[in-house]
Amino acid sequence: MRQILNNYKVTAGIAAVLLLLLSPSVYAIGLGELMDIARAQKDAQKAYVDETKAFERVKSAIDKGAIKKGDPKKSIGDRYGEPVVSIIDANTKREKWIYKPASSSFFAGVKVYLYFNKDDKLDEVKMVE
Repeated sequence: MRQILNNYKVTAGIAAVLLLLLSPSVYAIGLGELMDIARAQKDAQKAYVDETKAFERVKSAIDKGAIKKGDPKKSIGDRYGEPVVSIIDANTKREKWIYKPASSSFFAGVKVYLYFNKDDKLDEVKMVE
């Protein structure tokens, strides 16, 4: 019985030493992951700000009449920023650009849809509120 207790103490002692020795590296790995998460959150926040600014530029240009039917897709993208998402309709072959502020979702809230024809010219503008 005494031998079993001694073996248990030695094993427990080795485990405790290993745990203490490995703790800094576990901490460092955890810290690195937390830093990665913080960077990702910062990148996401910047994307939300950029998304909202592009929406505001496009909406303002529409309100002022600066974006009109026939404008080239490239020129709109260069002037006002890229859309949040671009979708090509399989039936009409038109490309739909979606601009929205970060406060809106794809299902609710204000959005601007720009539709481009096969010649990459603006074909339709739709504001959804």
